[in-house]
Amino acid sequence: MTRYFLAALSILAASPAAAQIVNPVADPALKADVTDAKRKADDAAAAAAVAAAQAATACQPGATTPPAEAIGGWAGSGSACRLANSVQPRITRAAIVATNASGTAAVTWPAMPAVPVVLPIAILPTSTSQPIDCFPIAGTITTTGASIKCYTAQTVTVSILGAVVAPFTTAAAGVSVQVVAIPTS
Repeated sequence: MTRYFLAALSILAASPAAAQIVNPVADPALKADVTDAKRKADDAAAAAAVAAAQAATACQPGATTPPAEAIGGWAGSGSACRLANSVQPRITRAAIVATNASGTAAVTWPAMPAVPVVLPIAILPTSTSQPIDCFPIAGTITTTGASIKCYTAQTVTVSILGAVVAPFTTAAAGVSVQVVAIPTS
């Protein structure tokens, strides 16, 4: 009987149907493939969950213009972010103008929230031997512009003293002036 059993067993082992029976748990190569696939799927799911959590807590782009700078600044609140191409409003204004024959010039700028302090600074040409001083003209400073007046000193020869610098009374014509306007604080 043992001989019959061994003969039947050898026939089954040699048949094509026997070759197709595979136990994935018993085959280490197939077990590794199943484990790697599961690990990759788990990693992908974890990465998707992290990305979703980050997206839920990330600040969203703001839809309004950022506020202008302010004295002292402030920390702010809310969760809006600035877009890369957003531009914060500028509170200072600057321009370069040239004085006319009477030493005056008018300068304009985009409207400011308040009447600014105006600082005119003469750009001295290399041929200038006397100082030039510029001032805003009282009553002309507005939120959109100002008028300025520039004076230069003049060398006067006095027979007893020789060459003397006279006060700033002569109009500085044709002088380039940089005008800076800063809102008051």
